Amino acid sequence: MFSLPGSNGSGGWLVGSLLLLAGVLVPLFVITSKLVLYQDRIEQSSAFGQRELYRRDIDGFRKRVVKNSTLIDLIARHSAQKKMTVIKRYAEDPQFVVWLSDIRNLDEIDELAAKKVIEQDIELGATPEERTETLKKWRRILNIAGYSYIAASVGLFFLPVKPFWLTVFLLSGPWICVALLAKSRHFTLIELDKVSLLRKLNLQPLMIFSSVSFYMVLLGIRPEIATFPLHWQKPFVLALLGGLLMLVVVISFSRGAKLTWVGVFGVLPSLIVYAGGSSILLNTELDHKDAASYRLVVVNKYMTTGKGAANYLVVGTTDETYRGDTSFKVARSIYDTTPKGAIVCVTIHPGALYMPWESLVACDAH
Repeated sequence: MFSLPGSNGSGGWLVGSLLLLAGVLVPLFVITSKLVLYQDRIEQSSAFGQRELYRRDIDGFRKRVVKNSTLIDLIARHSAQKKMTVIKRYAEDPQFVVWLSDIRNLDEIDELAAKKVIEQDIELGATPEERTETLKKWRRILNIAGYSYIAASVGLFFLPVKPFWLTVFLLSGPWICVALLAKSRHFTLIELDKVSLLRKLNLQPLMIFSSVSFYMVLLGIRPEIATFPLHWQKPFVLALLGGLLMLVVVISFSRGAKLTWVGVFGVLPSLIVYAGGSSILLNTELDHKDAASYRLVVVNKYMTTGKGAANYLVVGTTDETYRGDTSFKVARSIYDTTPKGAIVCVTIHPGALYMPWESLVACDAH
């Protein structure tokens, strides 16, 4: 028998009673933690209790990285028993490494099983080597495509590109993922377990990058491209319904993939953001209906700095029929050429999706 004693931890000043409590309990756990290794079992203890796990009850171990620290999870054979997690300072200790050496590495077993499945998949190529290389090549393509898409989205959003082409580009991303999912069973969007990701091509990063592009729409970074509607309720409902509808489409093309809550909620937020952003974009770009215009006075103007910096005009009117906003985020060109006291023309549009939105221009350009 030998033991690996715990090492001292330090706590800091934390704001709030809950954080303060955590700041006391976590260092206490670290200070009092102790791992004792026996030939036939492992014992873990701290100020909060003690637990042991016999070798005969250990199915194997897995490694996981949390904030650059490698942890070892000892997986019990029986589901009724919880896994035991060995923290970094013990996991890297030579004595623990020796003790662990004759326990199955479940990660390696999964990797070998996935490799065997890939090498036997005739759809990927003529030889095992070609099949393995095909999957590696697609992983590289998807990785490049994800970063390229977000970079191109940002570039197009700030370049003088016609709104039509920007709209087409932004709308295309998630549907490319769906098309790939429908094309081949080798792609996945909702299977996030390690075993599936070893033998399939994960489309979720590309889906996330495609959805992130719509934050520029939702935040109104370029008001002349898309404007958030006057009332938030309908876009919110459309985002939820559209996201759920797209989730149904994704599941239907997932070719019998095992559904888990982790997989569903892993992709659903991206789909909701996409659905909300695309509804706002289409509501503006496809709106060719008659609109009501008002002449308003600029009573103030200001700029914000830092993250989310923007230019604002504050307007006022004595027209009681006006039911729009009084503060407008505007392009820098309008902000610089519109002094206080100037008359601006504000138009309330009905919206292609019946979500009223506003636009502001100088009256001589109206």
